[in-house]
Amino acid sequence: MTSHRFGIIDIGSNSIRLVIYEVLHMGAHRVLYEKKYAARLSQKVDPDGTISYDAIASILPVLRSYQEICASYRVNNIRAAATAAIRNARNRDEITTWIRNEIGLEVQLISGEDEGRLGFLGVIESLSISDGFIIDIGGGSTEITLFLDGQYKDSLSIPYGAVNSHARYGSSAYWSRDMVDAFRSSIHAYLKDYSWTQDHTGLPLVGLGGTVRSLAKMAQKKQEYSLPVMHNYRMEPEDIRVFYNTLPYIPSDQRKKTPGLSKDRTDLIIPGVILLQTIFEWLESTHYIVSGAGLRDGLFYEMMQKDYPEYMNQEVLTKSIWNLLHFNSSAPAEEMNQLRSCMEQLYQELEAESSLSDKRIIYASAMLYRIGERIQHHRASQHSLYWIKNHGVWGLSHREAIITAMIADYHPKSRTPMEMEHHKDILRVEDNKRVARLGSLLRLASALYGSGGSAVEKMTVNKINDTLQLKLICRREPFIELKELEDIKKEVEKTWKLDMKWSISNSSMS
Repeated sequence: MTSHRFGIIDIGSNSIRLVIYEVLHMGAHRVLYEKKYAARLSQKVDPDGTISYDAIASILPVLRSYQEICASYRVNNIRAAATAAIRNARNRDEITTWIRNEIGLEVQLISGEDEGRLGFLGVIESLSISDGFIIDIGGGSTEITLFLDGQYKDSLSIPYGAVNSHARYGSSAYWSRDMVDAFRSSIHAYLKDYSWTQDHTGLPLVGLGGTVRSLAKMAQKKQEYSLPVMHNYRMEPEDIRVFYNTLPYIPSDQRKKTPGLSKDRTDLIIPGVILLQTIFEWLESTHYIVSGAGLRDGLFYEMMQKDYPEYMNQEVLTKSIWNLLHFNSSAPAEEMNQLRSCMEQLYQELEAESSLSDKRIIYASAMLYRIGERIQHHRASQHSLYWIKNHGVWGLSHREAIITAMIADYHPKSRTPMEMEHHKDILRVEDNKRVARLGSLLRLASALYGSGGSAVEKMTVNKINDTLQLKLICRREPFIELKELEDIKKEVEKTWKLDMKWSISNSSMS
């Protein structure tokens, strides 16, 4: 199984990050390594708008270390990109020359508009969302991007990020109301020249970057949220408003005690939350969605679009499951597809009003229910549950991911009720019935095709009045399959409120 490895180095205004991706020849990919260094380049810009050689020399050991890490991982290609701090420096060309001459690394300067476009690419490849705004709060700038019908429309970059705004408007102790108002007025002054920012009200605001992730972690701690996963986490307006109304006016030593707030963000969280709240109100957005994918992912996906266009054109959930199966599953793909097809056939016959969400959950649970076997065959379904919930399946909401995980580990008398109780803050009352119905269908499909699908050649499903009739045409005697059918029969009948019967014939006699 041949693969290529790509290194992405993001030289930001606050931090310098490295991500190493491994890509198989068919396009499936995964992250092999990540590293972050807090450089705060925005604080090293001189009064004349330049960055000195000494300041750049201080980050060269970091970049050199990243090159060495890439070499140890046998990376085929390194793409290094610099954002606001370096691109806005008056001597930016000189800076990139210094880096190239000292360590042989070519650094691409990313414009504000390209930063927005690449952030959009990271989002649209990791979230099932078609319309919205994106906000990327960096150290030296903030990008706002509009996308509609899954297509990039427009973006702008304002010269305010968490680091340079704190230096210009803030205080090491706390902010006054006048400081906050002055900063808000400056943000408004930049936004008023872009009419498109107020032409699309009522859209979600997708947040990227350390500020948004920190606020999301704080919100989860405050709510005692039961699934500590950042990507695709939804926040309501009040979740951010409460931090906006309190954090700037709390002394620094008390702010450090805020649950979920890391020490290196104690000062930067203030300009960050002001930027986020001010722009949210300006756009008249409805709610927030946190994206764990952004610029670095966009830099990678831009290369993927050239090399693997067919793969990239697939839907987000399909690609996410494809990746998981290729790197983390020992189950045969053909068997998983047979089981998925069976589950879909049963659902279509039994459910009068099908939903798009149910179809996604059926697809994900059928394809991933055996993924826990890669950890250990003993208690494999419990490993599958943990994996699906915590690893992240892009294209599923948090609620859908929990439901999918419970279906993969469906045990109605023990673990499933405990999971329902544990995640009652995320799940809805009707999800109990939903899990029971889809969980019983997965177990039924697994009974028929979970032994490699070698016995059942064809299945016909008919619901007549209150009876589910299965007609099975088999290649051989389905001894194991029949035993498992008997085991699941009562559960199917109970959850779907019907009788289940089956008939069997030999395919050689059909």
